[in-house]
Amino acid sequence: MTQQDAPNAAGAAPDVEAGTPNAAEDAATVRDALGYAVDPEAYQVASTGRRVAAWLLDLVLLLVLVSVVAAVLGGWQPVTRTVTNDDGTIWTGYTYYLDPLWSYSLLAFFSVWAIPLWKMRGATPAQRLLGLRVLDETEPNLLSWPRAAVRWFLLYGWTLVGLASGLTVIPSLAFLLWMIGLLISEMNGYRNQGLHDRRAGSLVVSPRKTLRSAWA
Repeated sequence: MTQQDAPNAAGAAPDVEAGTPNAAEDAATVRDALGYAVDPEAYQVASTGRRVAAWLLDLVLLLVLVSVVAAVLGGWQPVTRTVTNDDGTIWTGYTYYLDPLWSYSLLAFFSVWAIPLWKMRGATPAQRLLGLRVLDETEPNLLSWPRAAVRWFLLYGWTLVGLASGLTVIPSLAFLLWMIGLLISEMNGYRNQGLHDRRAGSLVVSPRKTLRSAWA
């Protein structure tokens, strides 16, 4: 199916000739008639590099938010360290660590906000900053609630593993292996769709430059 045939295949809109004076208005009319969330011709498949950068930035924002909230709520636990020097002097220092229960609870709580953000806005803060949108893989519409929830679970489900186990080593190892698996599946997937995208039926797109439409 070609890009020109796609609107007619949907059964609701006429062809739009790009060279006509009112092409932009006609495209908007077609988009509204089909109920699209975005103009399908305005977005292309997002690159893996930009997607990874957005995910890392979102993770940094989550960690900063978790650290600040934990500090306010008293989640950081002090550890006293005492060292006796050779001359008999005693040095006492304090270090703080965030209890795993606190860290995974807050990570799960704040990361779950990605679900309504994908459903209502199509992007997390970092994705919006980098010009990315998370949309339906079959048409340029926002994700449904179930699809957004499945996508969150496959991206951030490791927080629930950490919360259930209360340990740091096992969830950290599971998180590392899972992220590597998602990255490999994304790099080898059709339209750069990782396992989480394929299972959720989502497609990450960016503003179109020279590539064809993401839904072509």
